[in-house]
Amino acid sequence: MPRVAVALVIALFTLLVPAFAQDKKAPPKLKALLITGGGYHDYAKLNPVLKKKIEALAHVSIDLKSGLDTLKDPKFADGYDIVVYNFCFADEKNKQLVENALKVSRDGKPTMMIHCAMHTFMASDEWTDCCGMRTRQHDRYQAFSIIKTDKTHPIALTLPDQWPTTGDELYQTIKLGDRSTALFKGKVEKSINEHTVVWVSTYGKGKVFATTLGHDLKTVNMPEYHRLLANGLLWSCDKLDKKGMPLAGYAGTGGK
Repeated sequence: MPRVAVALVIALFTLLVPAFAQDKKAPPKLKALLITGGGYHDYAKLNPVLKKKIEALAHVSIDLKSGLDTLKDPKFADGYDIVVYNFCFADEKNKQLVENALKVSRDGKPTMMIHCAMHTFMASDEWTDCCGMRTRQHDRYQAFSIIKTDKTHPIALTLPDQWPTTGDELYQTIKLGDRSTALFKGKVEKSINEHTVVWVSTYGKGKVFATTLGHDLKTVNMPEYHRLLANGLLWSCDKLDKKGMPLAGYAGTGGK
C-alpha cells in the first residue's frame, strides 16, 4: 500500500476511534434528591438500603437530606433530575413549604412518593392531588400479597404478577386520583378488602410515581421492592423503555 494511503487510513482511524469511544461512554448519572425525616419510621435504617439498592439498579446518584428545612428554599430541587419524598409529617401545615414542593412538581420535575409521603401535609388537598391518591389511615401491620393490576405498564412488566410482603402497612384507598393509573394492589389473605399500593400520576407538567409500600425493612429489603423503585424512578425520568428495561446506560452497576 502506498505511503499516502497508509497515512490516510491512520488519520481516519485516529479520528473515528475517539468518536466511537464517546458514543459508548455512559451518560451522566441522574441526580436524585431524597427528602426524609419525621416520626413513626426508622429512616436511619431504611434510607441507606434504598439508596444502595436503587443506585445498583439505576444509573443514579441519590443525595439524602433530612427534615423540612430543605423545602424553605423555593429552588431546593435545582440541579436534580428527580425529587423523592420518603418522610412522615402528617400534622405539618406550613403552606409555604407545601407550595414550594408542589411548584417543583407542577413545573415539570419528576417526583417519587414513598409510603408515609401520602400521609404527610394532610391539611393540604393539593398535596393529596400531587400524590395521586387520597388515603388517611392504614390497616394494622401484617403480611399481605402485592398483586399486579396493570400488566402492560413499563414499571410493572419486569416484576412478578404477585409477590408477598411478610409485614407492611396496607394504606386504605379512599379515592384514586383522576389522573392516576393503578399498577399494583395489596390484599390480605381471606379478606375482601384490597387497596391500591402502587400507581403513577401527573401533577402539572411533572410525572409522579407513588407507592404506599415501605414501612420497615420487611418490605424494604425485598429485591422486588428495589426493582419497583428503580423502575419507578427511571420511568419518571423518561429512562425506561416500553418493555420495562432501562435505556442504554441507565441500568446501574447491579442491573442487567
